[in-house]
Amino acid sequence: MDIKKIVKKYQTPLYIYDIDELVARVNYLKDKLTNCKLVYAVKANTFIIKEIDNYVDKYEICSEGEFDICNKLGINHNKMVISGVNKDKKYVEKLISNYDIGRYTIESLIHYKYLEEYSKKYNKKINVLIRLTSGNQFGVSESDFKYIIENYDKDLMTICGLEYFSGTQKHSTKKIQKEIDYINEFINVLKEEYNFDINEVEYGPGLPVMYYDDDFDEDAFFKEVKEILNQINCNNILIETGRSVSASCGKYLTSVVDLKSNKNGNFAIVDGGINHLVYYGSTLSMKTPNFDLISKGKEKDTYNIFGSLCTTNDILLKNINVNKLSLGDIFIFKKVGAYSSTEGISLFLSRDLPKIVLYKDGKTKLIRDIIKTSDINYPEYERGE
Repeated sequence: MDIKKIVKKYQTPLYIYDIDELVARVNYLKDKLTNCKLVYAVKANTFIIKEIDNYVDKYEICSEGEFDICNKLGINHNKMVISGVNKDKKYVEKLISNYDIGRYTIESLIHYKYLEEYSKKYNKKINVLIRLTSGNQFGVSESDFKYIIENYDKDLMTICGLEYFSGTQKHSTKKIQKEIDYINEFINVLKEEYNFDINEVEYGPGLPVMYYDDDFDEDAFFKEVKEILNQINCNNILIETGRSVSASCGKYLTSVVDLKSNKNGNFAIVDGGINHLVYYGSTLSMKTPNFDLISKGKEKDTYNIFGSLCTTNDILLKNINVNKLSLGDIFIFKKVGAYSSTEGISLFLSRDLPKIVLYKDGKTKLIRDIIKTSDINYPEYERGE
């Protein structure tokens, strides 16, 4: 990948998503997690959905906006798992009345009632997964789960199984083992008390991405994970992940636009910032993420790298020793394929949203041009009531 050539063509700040790397990563995960189907969490990165459609089994969709994106891209409705909190009545009715969705998740008794109401209204039987809570705001309690099992109308919905997710970035397989033990225990309870079989488990193991540690033995980690997942008392296992799929394919490019020094050291200002760049677990750049630098300098010097926002929090790199910087030098932040383009505080200071480019087979393609956030943040006093 010729970074200089790409920057000359598209300028910075800029996201690049390497599709060849993305496909290789998906195939790696499928190889390591054999006997499991792969569910991609759309929230991690909406710009790569179409590129992996032939490689993933389902899509986890957690908002109406995410559904609209997938729908416009032509994603098969049967591959969609409509998940997430706050599924309101209009959204549920829109889906049931117009589409044959693969799965709906039940995250609350209100969700259950909405799904039942509209499946009855439109005489359409739907497939659901009941999300079992891990103690956070997601999913239903064991007692609510049992209530649904006892009361659901078999003519209106098929309960295919359960969904479970507790959090992300699990570096320890002990936590995963503990969760699988709990899931199996609950599956056994349902069988014993209700003679109810769980035929499908969608599990979000929170697979980690090593943003700061390159020494992590991922092969050994996945070997343990595979052995644990094979313990699930169910034949149809779906693994939901977003970060682990998409993180490695992304690069964020930002250029030095100003240099200064004071009694506290050397400072470089770049044309990007924390409004575009999100690294899980890094606050005020207390950890140094993986990055490269294209610099004209030869000698070394120490810098603090700040973005273009008017806040002291906008620090990207702290006390880094690199080749002496000049205007136009390019920082290349790695592993930004998950969340950075969808989770950043992008409207702050009304700075433009960066271009997004796909890189595939040695070629680039612009899939989002600059978006002016000043249009979004503008108060339209001239609007009528």
